Amino acid sequence: MKNQKRRKRRRARKIKGMCILCLCAVVGLGLWKQMNKDMGENILAEIADVFSEEKKDYIIEAPKVLEENEIEEKLKELAGEYDEFSEVYEMRDNYPKDMLAALCNNPEMIDFVKGYFDAEKKASGKITRSELEEGFPLFLQWDKRWGYASYGNSNIGMSGCAPTCLSMVIVSLTGNKDATPAQVANFAWKNGYYIEGTGTSWSLMTNGCLEYGISGREISLDKDSIFKELEQGHPVICSVRAGDFTTSGHFILLVGVEDGKIKVNDPNSTYRSKEIWDYDKLRKQIKNLWAFSA
Repeated sequence: MKNQKRRKRRRARKIKGMCILCLCAVVGLGLWKQMNKDMGENILAEIADVFSEEKKDYIIEAPKVLEENEIEEKLKELAGEYDEFSEVYEMRDNYPKDMLAALCNNPEMIDFVKGYFDAEKKASGKITRSELEEGFPLFLQWDKRWGYASYGNSNIGMSGCAPTCLSMVIVSLTGNKDATPAQVANFAWKNGYYIEGTGTSWSLMTNGCLEYGISGREISLDKDSIFKELEQGHPVICSVRAGDFTTSGHFILLVGVEDGKIKVNDPNSTYRSKEIWDYDKLRKQIKNLWAFSA
């Protein structure tokens, strides 16, 4: 079974390579002359999204606190199952332990982790046109466009869940394409909304957000209140404790209601963002929450 999966992945990579060559040929014909720089960057990012669809079959479970030996065992297991993890497993002694633990809990991060040593530690991409057209785009904190940029004592990929959530809110409510997770993280850092040893201050959600032309209000952890805000088109950022989303602390974004359940944009996981969540399950994990409007 494992060999069969590997053969399928190899075939997929070959097809991907052929498609990329075709795209390069089209570019070589001069079609880029008809596009401005921003359009070119958007299309490249959207092409990358298409070709990343291959890696969507990882098994994602609730995150666990892992000891060093457990991290090594999990990486070995992943390397045995998926070829793309072999390089990370072989170089495991060189990576930050917290990054490897995060990868073990969320295999979706593999491309981000693999690119860690070669990447410039700064933001290098913009929000795409298709993301701007979505009601509530899902931004991932470990997206290569901004994940390597510094934030606090680490980077956005590891510590930037709060500014990534706020970025999603700003873009969805105002259409401000410049309010990337990296831009919001930089604003938070420069204006004292990051607390050493703690993380992002909750005041970013009420005071800091005003800089971007939006209002954030702390609301009660009440089902009727939350559903009312979401039904009015007001996204809700939640600070959550250990549970389905994190082993310590994390921020997620509630974006809507579907079939009596809540739609979530988790800046750390496409897998969990595809689920819809029972209010009672979320309620037990939420520490505080803020509703936003333009």
